[in-house]
Amino acid sequence: MKYLPMLCKKGDLSLLNNRDYIFEPKLDGTRCIAEVDNDVNLFNRRGRNIRRRYPEICEELKKYKGFIFDGEIICYNRRGVPDFYLLQKREHVDSDFLIKLRMKMFPATYVIFDVLEVKGKSLLDAPLEERKDVLMKNIQRTKHVEPIFFTGNGSKLWEEITRRNMEGIIAKRRGSKYYPGERREEWLKIKNLKNLDAIVVGYTQEKREISSLGVALIDGSSLVYIGKVGTGFDREVMEKLLKTFKVVEKAPVCNPEKAPDNMIWVKPEIVVEIEYMEVTKDKELRAPSFRRIRTDKPLKECTLDQFA
Repeated sequence: MKYLPMLCKKGDLSLLNNRDYIFEPKLDGTRCIAEVDNDVNLFNRRGRNIRRRYPEICEELKKYKGFIFDGEIICYNRRGVPDFYLLQKREHVDSDFLIKLRMKMFPATYVIFDVLEVKGKSLLDAPLEERKDVLMKNIQRTKHVEPIFFTGNGSKLWEEITRRNMEGIIAKRRGSKYYPGERREEWLKIKNLKNLDAIVVGYTQEKREISSLGVALIDGSSLVYIGKVGTGFDREVMEKLLKTFKVVEKAPVCNPEKAPDNMIWVKPEIVVEIEYMEVTKDKELRAPSFRRIRTDKPLKECTLDQFA
């Protein structure tokens, strides 16, 4: 993996009418750096090559030899909206048979929003508009590969995002460079839905093998329990989690008294994304729902300041 993906900081709705930015939909998928040479390699945020899972994308990227792209792998639902629930059906499959079967059932699309290199020439220092121009002149929309939509009208895009109940918008400063692996103010995310990434620290078994997940966030050098999540995951997710969990005797959080007495504590190794209504005064989640396992998210980024 030659380049780490550039990351976003938080923005707000006041940016929508700022002419210093262009705006893109925030896609609900897996971030992916695509390196196209003799082979096509697809790297997620952790640097894992996931090309084997997405043969349909690799096949269509072959013609872009010498390009390095940044984009998002998604699955569209019947409404034409990116749906991570569908993408999960592709994310954790290893057998060749299931990969081919689910490729037909849940076809994936690679949405490209940046070009980092063309035939050995780096575009990292080129202004955003120049990189977008290279993208639009070179990338043709095909069945499984497409350039992202972007606009200077943030307010109009926001209306469409909220109408479709999509995740949000990314605002990118005009003239900005690309900073691999850095979280910069040149890219700002404006969320429509409240969500956060948390660390699984335990689970309960009242009615099923996993009735709820106990989750925590990092505060300094400690893990702080923030509540349990009992909806949003199916049997396939449960089976995957149970195979991965490593049960521990001692609670890995600094406030275990906040958790139910029947919590089975596990080693804090798995990151999950959670959607929620609000945060209580006690820093716990109200009406949380599981969205996905984040294999691309490092534990160190699951901090309490996500509530800020």
